[in-house]
Amino acid sequence: MGEKAEYRSARRSRKMIQQAYVELLQEKEFDKITVTDIVTRADLNRGTFYAHYKNTEELLTQIKNEIINKMLDFLREFHHKNFFQNPLPLLQKVESYIEDNYDFLRMLVGTKGSGQFLLKLNRTFVEFFKNNEEIPKAIKNKPDFIIQGHFFAGGIINTYHAWLSGDLDKSLQEVSLVISNIITSSSIFKEDE
Repeated sequence: MGEKAEYRSARRSRKMIQQAYVELLQEKEFDKITVTDIVTRADLNRGTFYAHYKNTEELLTQIKNEIINKMLDFLREFHHKNFFQNPLPLLQKVESYIEDNYDFLRMLVGTKGSGQFLLKLNRTFVEFFKNNEEIPKAIKNKPDFIIQGHFFAGGIINTYHAWLSGDLDKSLQEVSLVISNIITSSSIFKEDE
């Protein structure tokens, strides 16, 4: 029981550190944020910070990697034919993740370095598609496969980013439904009939 409480405490501390860091990113350049700034904002001691991270660069990298890994977990459930016939279940998982982490993600996408992070996320998705053995070779061998992959991944990422930024006057569910309709009517990643 003590181990579970310790695990929850560590997870809570990491979340407080990450939240404080993202809040500070709204106010300062990332390279100007110090460990002292973070622990002061999070109301934690320096030892707690260093128990989880070596420095602020590792903290930022870990924040980005956690989000990318969560999205990859969703993509690993990706089944080529099922997804393009009905992408809504996968998009609803993304939607749920966004809802559960709304404040944090909204602040994160509002930071100056978010463009590089979104580009990395896009590249990660494209690499996933390139390496996914479930996508038939006939599709992967199409000359425009990589372009379509970037278009597809970038479109989804940019649309959710626009929603988080407040640029879309629709509910998150409506946004996911529109994305789903675009995917099902698209020929991207479909074999020639």
